[in-house]
Amino acid sequence: MARRRRPPRPGALADVSPLRIFTQIVILQAAYYASAAVLIVFTALVAGTPLRLELLLNWRTVRADNTVGWMYALVWVLNSLI
Repeated sequence: MARRRRPPRPGALADVSPLRIFTQIVILQAAYYASAAVLIVFTALVAGTPLRLELLLNWRTVRADNTVGWMYALVWVLNSLI
């Protein structure tokens, strides 16, 4: 009589290859920055502020002493929820 093989345990290492994890991270980051770019470009055009790459990549451009800074902070929070 042949021996029965055990089914692989859930979460086995064969299911989670490093290349797959890296690919998922890259896709998630690309989706985040794509949606952030759309939201920030729209917000900058509506607010009439100059469009700079720093608005997308640098958190120091979000200021808390004016309403435009608060608006960009709200856009970043909205982007994280998306």
